[in-house]
Amino acid sequence: FAKKIPLETNATYWPRLVNELLARMNKKAQEADRYFFTQININSINETLDKIGVPHEKSHNIMDRFGYTGSACIPMAMADAARQHKLKKGDLVMMVGSGGGMAMASLALRWSYDT
Repeated sequence: FAKKIPLETNATYWPRLVNELLARMNKKAQEADRYFFTQININSINETLDKIGVPHEKSHNIMDRFGYTGSACIPMAMADAARQHKLKKGDLVMMVGSGGGMAMASLALRWSYDT
């Protein structure tokens, strides 16, 4: 039988992923310009942002329009933010994802396009 992963799991581990990755870069969470999370639960996203001390406005969310789209949700959110000119060349962008089986990852990149 399949066992569900508790919703609070993301809000527990996402902050750790963000902080550990940024520490390797000698950066703090507030220095990232935009955050993109797996679009599974807005409360998990907001709780994560609260824990790392970042305003909710730094996260771009699309789940209110598209629901949960699995592995496509982060690139969909990034494309939506780019279309809305919310990403600027040189922005420090954080992506934090999780999936079935407790797989989690984070990635930091510099946005290199003018939108």
